[in-house]
Amino acid sequence: MSAIQKRLIERSNNILENLTEFEDIIDLFSKKIFHALDQGNKILFCGNGGSAAESQHMAAEYCATLNHHNPRKGFKAIALSVDTSFITAWSNDFGFDGIFARQVETLGEENDVLICYSTSGSSKNILEAVSEAKKKKMQILSFTGNTKNNKLAEASALSFQAPSSNTALIQELHTIIGHEVCLSVEKLMLRK
Repeated sequence: MSAIQKRLIERSNNILENLTEFEDIIDLFSKKIFHALDQGNKILFCGNGGSAAESQHMAAEYCATLNHHNPRKGFKAIALSVDTSFITAWSNDFGFDGIFARQVETLGEENDVLICYSTSGSSKNILEAVSEAKKKKMQILSFTGNTKNNKLAEASALSFQAPSSNTALIQELHTIIGHEVCLSVEKLMLRK
């Protein structure tokens, strides 16, 4: 068996071993997001590096549609990693740690949802965004890894902690669970 085959089997086994837990978190996340969107609130996403890309990816799924063969009304969603002019201006003048917190302070409103991605669960700029979101009484959901001292998971109303410490696998699971949550939200919105 090749190394690639072993890695693919490990990934598949990881998913199969945790199906019930994954199903539960998908249901919980979906209901929180549906409730916020149904009340006219929005979703803000944040993350660094690959997690920034995942934030943008998921914001696009909500704002556009998960499946273009199933068109629907757009859901209010934005990734806080997309405004490079703001990010470079703020980090140049005040430092990198506040880039998401400032946007949450400015754009976030009570009962909005902040969805944070951090494989480590300890990214300082993510934790500062969470702190600001709590001041504004926003809902905080997170996608992290299975790490010790996971401050992000502790600070979140709900957290999906991918059952791995391997960054690539954590990020892959974030995408799988994120797509399932979005699909579930779409179904809930169509039923109302």
